[in-house]
Amino acid sequence: MIRGRDYFLTDGNKNDRNLDILTSIKTFTKEELLSKKLDSITSQAAEIEDLKSKFAEIVQNNIEALDFSDLIQYPKYFIKEAKIKKSVEGSNIAGLNMVSVDGSSVIKRFMTLDLSFLKAIAVKYYFNSNQDAKIEYFPDLDGFNNYNVDVNNKNESDNAIDTNTSINMNFLEINLLNRMIEKTNDIDLIIIDGSVVIMPINLLFAKERKVSEKYDKLLKEYKRLYKNCKENKIVLVGSIKDTRTSALTNLLRDSIQYLKPNYDNLKDFIEINYRQTMDYFSDLDLFNRILKINERSCIFNCKTDIDKIRDTGIKKEIPYYFPLSFYAFYLKTTLYDLPCRIEFFVDEDHKFEYASKRADLISSLILPISNLNNHYGLPIPQIEAHKRAAFNHKEIQLLFNNVKRKLAKQGVFLLERRRNRRPF
Repeated sequence: MIRGRDYFLTDGNKNDRNLDILTSIKTFTKEELLSKKLDSITSQAAEIEDLKSKFAEIVQNNIEALDFSDLIQYPKYFIKEAKIKKSVEGSNIAGLNMVSVDGSSVIKRFMTLDLSFLKAIAVKYYFNSNQDAKIEYFPDLDGFNNYNVDVNNKNESDNAIDTNTSINMNFLEINLLNRMIEKTNDIDLIIIDGSVVIMPINLLFAKERKVSEKYDKLLKEYKRLYKNCKENKIVLVGSIKDTRTSALTNLLRDSIQYLKPNYDNLKDFIEINYRQTMDYFSDLDLFNRILKINERSCIFNCKTDIDKIRDTGIKKEIPYYFPLSFYAFYLKTTLYDLPCRIEFFVDEDHKFEYASKRADLISSLILPISNLNNHYGLPIPQIEAHKRAAFNHKEIQLLFNNVKRKLAKQGVFLLERRRNRRPF
């Protein structure tokens, strides 16, 4: 039987258990790959999986001992609840209006220019009961009235074009929400597909003036959204489908260390060598093992670098910082799907007890609209928005064929990259 502390030993007797199985590049024959190397990889993966299961069991067995009550008072301690998880209950959502927004983009790269088409759509659910709803779409049923197109004639890198398209897409979605809020006054909950926080902070200091100016406009649009939601008492959340972050896992590892495990306290964590064991977990992986249906993780501060937004350069109209605190938690909505990562904000001057109650409220609203399919636990407005916003093949062909035809009349012919026009 392998114990956690034994598993990480690297002396000569333990080389066959070394987890770093790809430290050097070595080639194999097909027979060697199939008969030996793949067997070694699957064996290692199975051992790690067993180690993960044991760790999750240890967490479950020590839930009461993992008490952060004395730590959450410190401003720089980012877990803001005493226990690692708690039970939540779904609410009766009859009479509520819930909105979700999503967008999609498609980029066509030619040898002389790059074209980006974008589309965003919002869906609005009015719930007659937890299982029955009236659905409306904004600005229209199929999103045909909310396109955007961007052309790049410069010889820029793919990364620069992707960044520019990403900012445009983000702006299109947030601007659509702001227009919808300002047109109606009956929205209770908004679900953004993705993070509720502005895009990566490094774009603020981008060397490209074009990127910097667009990011400046995006910041203002987010500020407008936060203000609109506060003034209209709208609950704004971000629902993230997939993430590889280990932010909460790392905070939990530090917390265990602060609690000083020894042979009288949390000794199981010492036995399994918890600090290294936790390197193998993402937040979703760990909390999928810890949480049961209708349970959520503790809340924790996320995107703590947002206060780096400064009133500098061309951004004179941007506040010194957004006076908000952003939190995240993981919510298990169905039996056979991973938890959802949910993000939200509160005013910076609110205490974390208020943020905890806010997370309970959000969980109670999210659960009834996320548990209709045991194998897919996202909110149904978010699923519907994604379905409506996605470009289909015929739509893409219609857009780009029209561009090529109009250019051809001007004597300009677009040549696709070689990788997209191989004759074999």
